[in-house]
Amino acid sequence: MRRLIFFTGVYDTLDLFTEELSRAFLNRGYETLVLDVQNMQDSLEKLAEFVKQPVIAAITFNNLAFNMELTEGKNIWEQLQIPCINILMDHPFFYHRALVSAPCNAVVLCTDQNHMKYIQRFYPNIPISGFLPHAGCIHEENYKKLEERSIDVLYAGGLSAYVNDAIRPDWSKYEQFDAEDLADAVLQKLIKTPSLTTEEVVEAELVSKGVVLPDEELRLLMTDMRYIDGLAVSYFRERAVKILVESGVKVTVFGAGWDGCNWASHPNLDYGGKIPAKEILNKMKDTKIVLNTMTWFKDGTHDRVFNGMLAGAVAVTDTSKYMKENFHDMQEIEGRGYAIHKGELVYFELEYLEKLPEKVTYLLHNLELAQKIADRGYQLAKKHHTWDARASELEEALFL
Repeated sequence: MRRLIFFTGVYDTLDLFTEELSRAFLNRGYETLVLDVQNMQDSLEKLAEFVKQPVIAAITFNNLAFNMELTEGKNIWEQLQIPCINILMDHPFFYHRALVSAPCNAVVLCTDQNHMKYIQRFYPNIPISGFLPHAGCIHEENYKKLEERSIDVLYAGGLSAYVNDAIRPDWSKYEQFDAEDLADAVLQKLIKTPSLTTEEVVEAELVSKGVVLPDEELRLLMTDMRYIDGLAVSYFRERAVKILVESGVKVTVFGAGWDGCNWASHPNLDYGGKIPAKEILNKMKDTKIVLNTMTWFKDGTHDRVFNGMLAGAVAVTDTSKYMKENFHDMQEIEGRGYAIHKGELVYFELEYLEKLPEKVTYLLHNLELAQKIADRGYQLAKKHHTWDARASELEEALFL
């Protein structure tokens, strides 16, 4: 029997992904061990017993136990000769320390193909990298029709601009150039041209200033630029919700930071605070439209999209290369509304956010047509974008 190790114990969202993926492998005939890093003594005892028989891999999300050592300077996965598969749900520049110290038998998988290329360029110490899209966690067979749902539009995600001061870099440490000026220029460029990746803009701005950095120095700068990336994400996240509520659409939001907006008291904004990940999924099942903005993924997607689809809601999201290649949008017909005959979701462009209220209002006022999009989206996500589907992809790529 093939055997796998998983980890939980830090973030409820990652624990949910682990629960889904480990169960998918269990259903495929694997033996699985899930270790709680909050209870290390018990977990290490279980691990010692489990590894008495061959284990084909340890699978983790966002570096949990990726760099674990029982003996100082010796990675446990190297010692046990068990490959560690690290699935990153965020940009790699959030995890420089973990990646630069990756075990020699590491596999790092990214939810955006640009992130995979970033790993290949900046972390040549990692022998295997790849692309594994996000997946949805909802298993809803008999979902409610849109007309029966009480929430018009739901957005689940925080505003880092109001809670992110802890990772504000010390720009003064850069002596070769004015890093604070560079950061300001990068943020303005991202806002002006949101189709670009953060790393593209950083390098272009450096070149414009006549600064060339070797990759080892550039990746450290990129690690600091994650702060600017978060501000850009937050800027468009807030604008997308604000433009809807100011156009008369009621939006329910969950996540940290929304109470910091100077328009948080708007009557069309229903702020529910920060709630557990599983509660968000239940809310989606009673939502007509699940709104998504990417965390600056330009060739990937987010689990909000797939969870919205699997909840039987209409997913309304900004675009990426991966999204455009794999999903059909409803089509605008000039002067005649929209054609939805192939649509599985609804796109909007960050550059043209002013068009978002029209699309959302159209969907809310035409629930019969919106239902057809939701139904097609559900069928597509159920077939291709669950954690069971991702387990199959992992198995085929790494275990067969």
